[in-house]
Amino acid sequence: MTTSLNAALARLDQDASLGADAGHVGRIARLRNGSASAEDWSAAATHLLRIDPAMALAVLEHALNTHAREATLHYLKGNALRMLGQAQAAESSLRTAIAMQPAHADASFSLAFLLREQGRMNALVEVMLDLWNHAPRTLQSDQRILFFLCECGRYADAARLLPALLAAYPDHVEIARRAGEVAMVLGQFEDAGKHLRRALALNPHQPSAWLRLAHTHRFSADDDPDLGLLRSARARTDLDADAQSAIRFALGKALDDLQRFGEASEVLAEANRNWRAARPWNPAAFLASVEKPLRPRAVAQGKGEEGVIPLFIVGLPRAGTTLLETLLSCDSAVRSRGELNWIDALAARLDDKADAATVQAAGSLYLRQLIQDDAPARVYIDKNPLNFRYLGLIAAMLPQARVIHLKRNLCATALSLWSQHFAHEAMAWSYSFDDIARFARGYRKLMTHWLAAPPLPIFELDYETLVSDPDTAIASVRGFLQLPAGSAPANATSTAP
Repeated sequence: MTTSLNAALARLDQDASLGADAGHVGRIARLRNGSASAEDWSAAATHLLRIDPAMALAVLEHALNTHAREATLHYLKGNALRMLGQAQAAESSLRTAIAMQPAHADASFSLAFLLREQGRMNALVEVMLDLWNHAPRTLQSDQRILFFLCECGRYADAARLLPALLAAYPDHVEIARRAGEVAMVLGQFEDAGKHLRRALALNPHQPSAWLRLAHTHRFSADDDPDLGLLRSARARTDLDADAQSAIRFALGKALDDLQRFGEASEVLAEANRNWRAARPWNPAAFLASVEKPLRPRAVAQGKGEEGVIPLFIVGLPRAGTTLLETLLSCDSAVRSRGELNWIDALAARLDDKADAATVQAAGSLYLRQLIQDDAPARVYIDKNPLNFRYLGLIAAMLPQARVIHLKRNLCATALSLWSQHFAHEAMAWSYSFDDIARFARGYRKLMTHWLAAPPLPIFELDYETLVSDPDTAIASVRGFLQLPAGSAPANATSTAP
């Protein structure tokens, strides 16, 4: 018996938290005398994973000498290796477990999480679909796969599963709602409306379903059935506050479509007032970040992936980032990843004192999420507008990055923000014009700071120019990105009213 294994068993023996386990003493004895079952080794390793992955690995390597065909032991070994930062070996162990037991859901999800950390989204989808094909059809298993694919932004792949799920569970509210959400993302608005109405008929206490229903189409007639549905829902007294807020934002959107601006303003004012009263914005953290923006002293070395340009489109939300993203993405050399939340997450883990190795690792992690494992491109877009808060961090992690600062008339932006329901803590400032103005002052102050001594190349673009003269605007942006001259779109359709 190896020294490391003896140490692991001694740790198990001493761990007071196992004292309540009546079979603990007998299990340790079996582990020591060589008569332990695979279940004994699995129980020991599972406990050690919570306190010391290296000890768990020692136990598992010994166990696999006598139980090499036990899929769960390979799965646990993969988890130990993953926790120890040995990604390649972890992947090998997890794939071994899945090969032995294709319906091993925990091994499949552990591998999928590992692949997501590496930005290997296509490989992740293969693992999930393989599990779908082998796992027993149960509601819990099916939902787990569907929801994970949606969480990873793989809506087209999730859509492949929905016909079977809708047929098997026609009265399941979460599946109906998720089907509507997937259809919305894929631009299948008629199907989205059908699924969302079904979900609301099953359970009207669903804020997101009400909100999305209003965005499945532009309202053009007073007798639109969805308008009647929203008016009736507004009059109900049995729905919770979150659902009522969403209904009012949805109704406000419908009335605005119908150019009933007075009534729309009244409904939206009520919606904003109620939401803000329940969730007031605390500006302290944001204002502190404006006064002292995060900028690590250490800088990542090198230029990251050769020839790859991370492009950050920043500004106030509703300033036209989606329009610019759409126009740029017409070029196969440009790929958009939408609004990623990784920069915000990394900012929460780093500070000005982070060393070069930590900054480099953070940049590498982010690049993996940006580049992924699909067809290569030269420019990768992250259009999360609130990344303007972190340009110093971005410069430290990704010195090869570029920034487009998209500006729009503040009054138009404020009205657009006030008319939307974001239901997100980071957007708590968008529910009153006073809060919007305060946030905008901080945003302008911070952008003035960055522009005074740009940490990265920054290109400023007016939204109004992008809409009125998209050809010239996109040509200028392409020049900034050092992309070859190409034909810009002849017209632009704004998504930021």
